[in-house]
Amino acid sequence: MEQSTKLDLVDAPNFFYEIRDNLDTYVDYLEELLYIGSWCLVLSEHTARSQLFETSTGIQVVDGELNILTYQPYPELFEHIFNDMPRHSSQVALSDSMIEFKQIIAENYGVEYDHLAAFINQQLQSPVYRLGLTNIEPLKNTIIKELECDENFIHDFYAGLTVNKENCLSIEKCFFNNQSEFRFTYRPILELKVDGQIYNLIGYNKWIESMSLLSTNAFPFGVYPTEWTRHQKIKEFVQKTEETHDKILEDPVVKMLKEKSFFHDSNVESFKQPNGRNINIKNTVGDIDILFIDVDFELIYVCECKHNRSRHDMNNWRRDYSNFKEKYEGQLERKIDWVNQNKHIVETHFQQKYPEDFKSKLTDFDVRGIFIINAPTVYMYNGKYRALTITDINDLLERKYTDVKFQFIDGDSGEVTLIEYPYFDNVKLKMG
Repeated sequence: MEQSTKLDLVDAPNFFYEIRDNLDTYVDYLEELLYIGSWCLVLSEHTARSQLFETSTGIQVVDGELNILTYQPYPELFEHIFNDMPRHSSQVALSDSMIEFKQIIAENYGVEYDHLAAFINQQLQSPVYRLGLTNIEPLKNTIIKELECDENFIHDFYAGLTVNKENCLSIEKCFFNNQSEFRFTYRPILELKVDGQIYNLIGYNKWIESMSLLSTNAFPFGVYPTEWTRHQKIKEFVQKTEETHDKILEDPVVKMLKEKSFFHDSNVESFKQPNGRNINIKNTVGDIDILFIDVDFELIYVCECKHNRSRHDMNNWRRDYSNFKEKYEGQLERKIDWVNQNKHIVETHFQQKYPEDFKSKLTDFDVRGIFIINAPTVYMYNGKYRALTITDINDLLERKYTDVKFQFIDGDSGEVTLIEYPYFDNVKLKMG
């Protein structure tokens, strides 16, 4: 669909008749495209795997036939990952910013969102138009004339939702940057050239899908159409959404801690002291998103919330992995070190917060750092620190959290190797 914006297309008097008369040819083309596309996805996936875990994947060419090899014991590890990830999906916390987005438009640009999407309702009422081409220019001109709204915003609003030949990604980038804001995923309007004239193809369901994805899996992560960056109020809205969306993840965890009666605190910027001279950490190691005490197991948990973007392929999980390894681990480690060196301050803080109930002495408690993440990602299986979803946190607090251990038997020697977390690091260490 995206690549069609680069072509000079030819009209037909009746699409349905034209498709009927050439059905066999079109089916052949579609099957070839699906075959090529599926192999592109496979190669992209294996490329990302080999970049993350360099001993996992190989290529073999025999008699002109390409074979992709996954070396032992990686097949079982990858199978475990893909079977385990769906277990976390039901607890993914969505930050739906669409309501506020509509308010920002109405208050600052002189137009209601419903007016901008009015043609979609027309499609719903008249199904005959759903497969037809339209021209969005008269719609824009009508809105500008009748509502006397911000003309620049109107043009940029629709431009930011349009894929055309100028902004369409190359086929290669479509696979390696499949969550780019220039993808059809986030831009429901296709600009097509047919018989030398410009038309737009806009699907009712596609519009709704794209706007939903923008509000839940783009705005909260600072991603939005480039064309909208020229409008300060939209820019401020996205920045605010990005800065506050960790709260969406933090709230359900705090609720669980309260329900299960764990001593806890959140957004800890300073530690309470009896003399009123609180000890500030915000300007040194940074605030601690969630801090809680497991009295039974003598553990102090230092938690860093990372409302990571929902992703569905190894290529994007590789980006998550790099962020955790190169940036987030260092941030969490500084906070762990501070708590380790200042357990007496933490103890006093909880005594002040729970004066009647907190009686523990934290001197001999271990300090454990964990990431609390929104969506499952491959870092969960090979991090320096544990990355737990809301599902995992619930299991942890209910004493149900367990690690999977893998046992591999060498077919030649019969030697047994046990692989524990972190799985991929231990595979490399023990099996080369």
